[in-house]
Amino acid sequence: MYAAAIPVFAGVVAVGAETGNFYNQKRQMQNAADAAALSASIDKLANNSISNDALNASANLAAQRNGFSNGVNNVTVTAGTPTTGPYVGANGAVKVVIQKSAQSFIFGNVLNTLLGQKAASPFTLTATSVAAQSTYTKTTNTTVPTYSSEGCIVALTPNAEQGISITNFNNLTSDCSILSNGTSATQDANASIYMGSFNNATLTAGSSIDEAAVWTRGSFYSTNNNHVYASPQLVNQTTTLNDPYSSLKAPSPPAGCTPMPSPVSNALTFKPGTYCGGLTVIGSANNVYFQPGTYYIVNGDLYITSVNGVSCLGCTAGAGTTFILSQTTGNNNDIGGVKITSENNVTLNAPSTGDYAGVLFYQDRNAPAGTMTTSSKIFTISSLNNAKLSGVIYFPQNRIDVSSLNNFLSSTSDCTVWVGRYVKFSSFNNNHAAGCKNTYGIKLPGIPNGTTTQTSTSTVTTSRVVE
Repeated sequence: MYAAAIPVFAGVVAVGAETGNFYNQKRQMQNAADAAALSASIDKLANNSISNDALNASANLAAQRNGFSNGVNNVTVTAGTPTTGPYVGANGAVKVVIQKSAQSFIFGNVLNTLLGQKAASPFTLTATSVAAQSTYTKTTNTTVPTYSSEGCIVALTPNAEQGISITNFNNLTSDCSILSNGTSATQDANASIYMGSFNNATLTAGSSIDEAAVWTRGSFYSTNNNHVYASPQLVNQTTTLNDPYSSLKAPSPPAGCTPMPSPVSNALTFKPGTYCGGLTVIGSANNVYFQPGTYYIVNGDLYITSVNGVSCLGCTAGAGTTFILSQTTGNNNDIGGVKITSENNVTLNAPSTGDYAGVLFYQDRNAPAGTMTTSSKIFTISSLNNAKLSGVIYFPQNRIDVSSLNNFLSSTSDCTVWVGRYVKFSSFNNNHAAGCKNTYGIKLPGIPNGTTTQTSTSTVTTSRVVE
């Protein structure tokens, strides 16, 4: 009895193994069908008029990569648009069928013979998949740095040198931080932040120690001062300042050159555009007006001197001007600077919308790096009676140099954010820098103090296996 049972038991085990093998093949076929349907659907979404031959070619290639080649080992792969079911007419819908014919249970038929049963007929393994356009919501978590303080006078130099020098002021008030990335540690006029020869200065960023009036990776030194208040002071810091404007859109000057205007009633009125070889106005008009928009000053400097007033014509309701110093020659040495000097009144403000919202002057980040004493490619204004420059002045590779101003920013609603590789101020009579926290809604440079997780959602439309 035992001897008779052994072949039957062995046959049952063999049939079980054989059945498992067919289930494994079916899973592999289904994976191949899904891949083939997805590939063909993506092609159909890209070209809705794609031919059936092209759909089959796309599906066959994907199936072949997954081990099932059309016409090999009794395999057939077919693709086409669904003719039945819920995805008939759906955008990008493709149905793929993979079949493998002439399959049979070899060991099963042997067992049937031993038991006197009829052999099972050959059968076909089939896998079907449908892919179509699908829309779903994607959630992304991003770790981003957080910053304390809000800087309005900022030096970005990464070197062991002075970043900010502020001297010979009569009155200076500021409710935002003075920040230097420079690491000079000397206790003298070459300190990372140096303030000297003040009559009255009040620098307050807030009551929290994180909201520093003065922050530097090096030293802070002041001398010859009368009534100077700057607190809190954070020196020899180990973190590095962020540059919130590093992601500003790269300059892309419009092709061609905008012609210089002719004087009308002793005034020059400029329109936005590309000014080739720089833009120079030397005492040729009583007033210089700029219409709202973006001015690309390429391959030269913006130089205005000895006119009565400089202002924006029509800068109301969020309209303003942005001046971008760049080049069109392929040579970054051709990127210029800004010099505005010997004027009676200068009033300019940045726009509140657009790619350069809040940005008044922007030197291309590809400009060659200068030093604290470099005289070219810098931003300089000097010998002005009244000046109002509202917005960001961004010269990340060169010095911002302001001297001999009588009155700067007359209203608490005005604010200038000075961000340069170096900042040098001297000989101001009255400088008011309050209001930076509430003006324009622009990003202000700050001090890294940790990270936070930001969650964002987006709608993604793509091809997916749907059946």
